[in-house]
Amino acid sequence: MRATTITICFLFLQTFLNAQTDVLVLHVNGQVLYYAQTGAKPVPLYSGMHLGLTGRVRCKGAATAKMVYNGKAFLVSGTKMRDVQDIVKSAGKASQMSFTGRFFDFVTESVKEGDNPENVKKHHRKYMGKTRGGIKGFAGYTITPLLFTTGQLPPAKVMFNWRPPISGEGPYTFKLNVENSDTIKTIAQILVKDTVITLDLEQLALDLEKEYTWSVSSWSASKGALDKSPPIRFKICPESVVEQHLSHEPAFLSAEHIEQQLMLAYSLEEGSWYYVANNTYKQLLDADPNNVLLRRMYTTFLARMEMLPEANAMLLAAPK
Repeated sequence: MRATTITICFLFLQTFLNAQTDVLVLHVNGQVLYYAQTGAKPVPLYSGMHLGLTGRVRCKGAATAKMVYNGKAFLVSGTKMRDVQDIVKSAGKASQMSFTGRFFDFVTESVKEGDNPENVKKHHRKYMGKTRGGIKGFAGYTITPLLFTTGQLPPAKVMFNWRPPISGEGPYTFKLNVENSDTIKTIAQILVKDTVITLDLEQLALDLEKEYTWSVSSWSASKGALDKSPPIRFKICPESVVEQHLSHEPAFLSAEHIEQQLMLAYSLEEGSWYYVANNTYKQLLDADPNNVLLRRMYTTFLARMEMLPEANAMLLAAPK
């Protein structure tokens, strides 16, 4: 887990060693206008928008906009017309090794690389293999599990998903198998007709921090035993560990709700709480489905989870 975290942080850091060429809008309260050049028609700012350094901005009334540049977040207010370049100069630059520096670089890259299918594909390739649930390879397996349910899982109801088998010999009966990794003892076996099932892991009385695996096999009335998935490793650990850590971060305590939730999702992913991170993104999007920044961040999250088809589907579903 630690090796994965270091690798992810290094890749984000490597991308942003050089100065950004534009400014990212985190969120806007009220109406803030952007002028790409002198005499240009003003464009209202929105969350996830990128601004060129040569442009200008002006807030209407008490409106404000929070922006990010070079890992540093800053608030823009006031009705006076201001050059974007002057704003970022006065804001300074954050340490890329600090929590906020790493987080805002993460946000910037996620939004920038979640804007079109080609960039999402590159993002997927960059992080390919970082989230594998202990799997060294998928060769020989014909059922692909969705990797939200690897790493750290909460002692609560968890939804296990997998893609339909590639054999195409359905209809299928699937068997979900949960085992103790050390003893190979079966903890639970459940037969289902669908490619998803919800288990209450608290009711299974699994031990905290002990490693378990889950896997799926399929059976067809016409063909018998057909397909199987690789075993996926997981541990039970409450996500409150992450929340407690964030409660000591001054930047987290002073941030608005949406920023706090994004910091939480980022920290959850760093610690391999992928399932809870996924739910955090989904809850944010459910509350604000037209938010460009949230949609692109969730798109790149899916790409990092080796779910490129789902990431592309998120792009296609974006409001026009």
